[in-house]
Amino acid sequence: MKFFKRSTKLQQSNKTFLTLMSSLILWSSILTSVATANLTPAILFQPPPEEEQPETTEGAASRRNRECYQDFVVNRQQEPIRNRLTLTAVAPNNNYGLTVNERPDFWVYLPKTSAQQAILTIKEEGIKPHWEQPIKLAGDVGIVKIELPDNAPSLEIGKNYQWALVLVCGNRPNPNDPVVAAWIKRVDESQVVDPDSPRKNIIQKAASYAEKGVWYDALDILIEEKELFVDDWQDRWFNYLQSGGLDKIADKPIISRE
Repeated sequence: MKFFKRSTKLQQSNKTFLTLMSSLILWSSILTSVATANLTPAILFQPPPEEEQPETTEGAASRRNRECYQDFVVNRQQEPIRNRLTLTAVAPNNNYGLTVNERPDFWVYLPKTSAQQAILTIKEEGIKPHWEQPIKLAGDVGIVKIELPDNAPSLEIGKNYQWALVLVCGNRPNPNDPVVAAWIKRVDESQVVDPDSPRKNIIQKAASYAEKGVWYDALDILIEEKELFVDDWQDRWFNYLQSGGLDKIADKPIISRE
């Protein structure tokens, strides 16, 4: 009888212990989830204040819905224009974003095209030429990086520039060639990143950039540091592009030309 009582007490003690451990594991899981959420904040673009934008932020667009004529003729027989993705600047839908980089990277969505060459132009606000470079196309279809060479003049802090990409559909450039464009302004990093940034990880830095309108640098981090996001990269990528009005190209491949 005494043995039975001891056994019952032991069982109750074990049950209490197991309940306590389950509670501790549950709370540990909750705290870990909260900590992880704090370490990996949402990366969502917030446009810069309107008063900082140039007088017009309209993007350039050519005839035939940003396609070479020969491609337009073929494609319209295969798929309606409204369903077809064409040349697209990977820039916010208001065509204006910031950078802290003196020679930022530009990204474009390239559709299937017969064009074998493109031209990147950069103009300072007021139509003052800044830089121009030819780009050889390799038949890539997807989101492609355009990198400025070291000898390209740096963007000056506080100035607005319009960058544009033209597809050269023939042997030489033509006014009717497809073109897309967007605006960019370089800012001092201290204006958009708080003093605690050195202690932040790269994902937190991307979130801080996006919140302050620094579209181009947050975009670079998302693409170049893809491995840091483990399983949630695709969701974060889609959400970031969606915040800039670019969800239609969010599932397109990112082409590495290195």
